[in-house]
Amino acid sequence: MKMKNYVLKTLAYNKQVRIFFLENTDMIKEICNHGNISKSLKTALGKTVSIATLLSGTLKGNQRVSIKINASNRNYKLFADVDSMGNIRGYINDALLNTPLDNKNKLSVEELIGDKGYIQVLKDLGMHSIFTGTTDMPYGNIVDDFSYYFKQSEQTDSFFSVNMVYDGNGEIALCRGIMAQLLPGAPSILIDTIKEIISENQTILGESENFKEIPYLLFRDIEVVEQFPVQFLCGCSKEVFYPMLYSLNKEELVEAYKSEKPMEIVCNVCGKKYSFSSQEIKGLVQ
Repeated sequence: MKMKNYVLKTLAYNKQVRIFFLENTDMIKEICNHGNISKSLKTALGKTVSIATLLSGTLKGNQRVSIKINASNRNYKLFADVDSMGNIRGYINDALLNTPLDNKNKLSVEELIGDKGYIQVLKDLGMHSIFTGTTDMPYGNIVDDFSYYFKQSEQTDSFFSVNMVYDGNGEIALCRGIMAQLLPGAPSILIDTIKEIISENQTILGESENFKEIPYLLFRDIEVVEQFPVQFLCGCSKEVFYPMLYSLNKEELVEAYKSEKPMEIVCNVCGKKYSFSSQEIKGLVQ
């Protein structure tokens, strides 16, 4: 079976740099296209999820990474989390998803984030070892802000690129990403060289039909060391949403039970709907 969403892990420049190439068009369509999400929100969520997916290539064992993007308006947040198996989730919180922003489709990501946004990253390294990092977002475009995050929080020279292309109807047609990180001992000037090469060859990233050829088209000294699949996995279930019903006050539950109408809860992450019958609600009341 052909792999649709995957990461190519490579080493370049005499193995001084690791460069990951991500093809995740189908996955980003699946994550971003449920519900009525504006183009600006699709772009912000697609970039956040793509970066989280690239980071999955750095994880081992049962490690995982959770990302939270906080806009200047502290009610507006985007989330993504990923594990070492390449299982990805990403979603927008209710306040941002349902906000009546004027001309949401015309907003840029920078306007959406504002000038006081910040990134929070939580790494679960296993064995009760948790690393957390927080930096501001001086660029406001999410992608360059993650390069800044790694430089400031983890002292690692990094470069990210996410290329999202839309069709004439405003739907996602393509999504690809690149992450480059210097390995210990590599000269810092290499990251600027890589950034320049990628920035000058965006056409290759967007138009090349054979994704696996891209590393060789961009760099001479490069070796593909691994290819691994990535996939959207929400992990929701009906049982997960019972606590949400418990959080309602008893009067609401009694009214729902007496009306003999089911209550429906929609998962923010995947859009799946779960229905609770009046008898199930009665069990909660009792």
